[in-house]
Parts: sequence; structure tokens; C-alpha cells
Amino acid sequence: MQRLPFYVTLSPSPRMLDLAALFSKHQLDARGVIHVGAHEGQELPLYRAMGFRHILLVEANPAVFARLNASVAGDSGLELALCAVGESDGLATLRLTTFDQSSSLLPLKLHREVYPEIEECGTLSVPARRLDSLLAERPGGVGDFNLLVLDVQGAELQVLRGAEGSLAGFDAVLSEINFAELYEGCALAPELDAFLADRGFRRVATACFHHPTWGDALYLRPAPAQPAAGRDSEAGTLA
Repeated sequence: MQRLPFYVTLSPSPRMLDLAALFSKHQLDARGVIHVGAHEGQELPLYRAMGFRHILLVEANPAVFARLNASVAGDSGLELALCAVGESDGLATLRLTTFDQSSSLLPLKLHREVYPEIEECGTLSVPARRLDSLLAERPGGVGDFNLLVLDVQGAELQVLRGAEGSLAGFDAVLSEINFAELYEGCALAPELDAFLADRGFRRVATACFHHPTWGDALYLRPAPAQPAAGRDSEAGTLA
């Protein structure tokens, strides 16, 4: 008897994460956002609507970056960076796919079964930077930003390991999260949870809108406790 893949029995989430609502719920300031793997900047209207004052979009694929650059020409208050982001500075091999939003630093694995129409179609050597290095070069450093968005197709831990000096400056991390090995060697949810928990972040929201094997997750730092006004007062906690 043939065993079906485990994800066949699962259902996607009914909704995507509502970042604006989550920021409002947890009383977070929309100060600045870094989006690693920004593609063509599809989330830019959301960031603008939320009132982010500083926006840094990072994209590794030169062809996609050219489209991004053209689409935001003349947009003030916006920074762009053409590079991969990972554990070390130097060069990285970007694995291109026929659907360019699926390109990754990692080879396809279960992704081939879930999305058989998407195939690898080449590789490209691209500049790679640690997030710590990238931010050290800008005058405001990490201080202008409090949200880190990771849209890097399985390479989330690589980005985070290269951001050890910067993570303390963020209030929130919005990351793709994998519940199966869609990309070879990708970090799965327990690994991502553990890494970020060790650095003070807790997963507070998850949605697998497109497919049950992967989704988006929001991690927050617990709010600092407020001084007690009386014996019945409670410290502030994340809901």
C-alpha cells in the first residue's frame, strides 16, 4: 500500500498573517523594516501604509533586483541592496528556478513534489553579506529598524547566524517557516523556534496560507514588565 505524503492530510490556514493587525495588537512601533529576499518589493505598499519610516529591501538575484530598482525609482526614504545575506561575507551560489520567487541558496528537495512545475534552471554567483556587515556600513546601523523580514526560501538560519550582532536591535522577526524539508538542509520550525528563543524571541503567530508544509511566522520579544501600581497589578505579557 502506497503511503501518501504527510502533508496531503493537512489543510492550509484560512488566512495569511495580518502584519498591521499584529503590530497593533502587540503595540509595536512601525519604525523601520529590513526585508531580506524582497523580490520586486511586493510588500512595499503594506510597509508604507503601516507607516514605516525606514525601509531596506535586499534582493540577491540581479535580474529581479533590476526590476525592483526600476519599480521604486524616485521613491524617497527607501534603501536597496543587491546581495545575498548569509553567515559570511564573500560570494554565494544562488540556485535559480523557473519561478524566480523560489530561487534559493539551497537545492530543491520536497519542493519538487509539492510544486513539480517549478524546476532549477541554473546557478549564479552573487555577492554575499552578513546582515551585521551590511548594517555596519550605514550611518544609522540597526538603530533605524525594529522589524526583520526573512523571505529566503529555507536559508533563514543562515541569515540569522550572520546577524548575531544585530538581532538585539529588533523587536520582531517575520520569517518564512518550514514544517518539511522543501529545500535541502533547510531549517525546520523547531530549529528556528529554538534559535530565536535563545535570543529572546517567541513565536506568537503562524499561518500556512499557501501550503501546509510552509508558511509565515511572527516572532516577538516579550514586552518589558511595567512597575506594579498596586498588589493587583500584573506585568505586561504577550498575548
